[in-house]
Amino acid sequence: MKRDLFKGFAINAVDAKGRLSIPAGYRSTIEARSAVKEVTLSLRFEPNHIRAYDAYYNDFIYQQIERRFTPEQEAERAAALQREFSFVEPLPYDANGRIVLPAATREAAGIDRLACFLAFADYFEIWDPKALLASDRADPATVFHVRNLLKERGEAI
Repeated sequence: MKRDLFKGFAINAVDAKGRLSIPAGYRSTIEARSAVKEVTLSLRFEPNHIRAYDAYYNDFIYQQIERRFTPEQEAERAAALQREFSFVEPLPYDANGRIVLPAATREAAGIDRLACFLAFADYFEIWDPKALLASDRADPATVFHVRNLLKERGEAI
């Protein structure tokens, strides 16, 4: 597997059925790093958003947990594995890069008509753009770029 990194940001539409297109650059990274055209979604809270990643990062998470705990820490290891692997949704994407965001995941993340993608090198996050702007995670550069993308789409800010 190659060590390509996720880069860039985008805002894409979510249709009534929850279909959402993964940005082309992100798909290129997934396909360079892993043999599976699939993205895993992990709902995050406080603030609510989705962490998304490929098989490469999935393996990385597992290795990190295995290194962190000794055999005497089996309960802690099991809790970490459950937290990272039980409540995730592996979703294949189609030839156009579309996934279907499950309704419960969309609702919990507060995503309605638009989804904002932010790259974090090894993974990316999917946010409702206005929730991102309102969160403490929105530094000045994020605010600037997300506002500009919303303005380009003719969206009220």
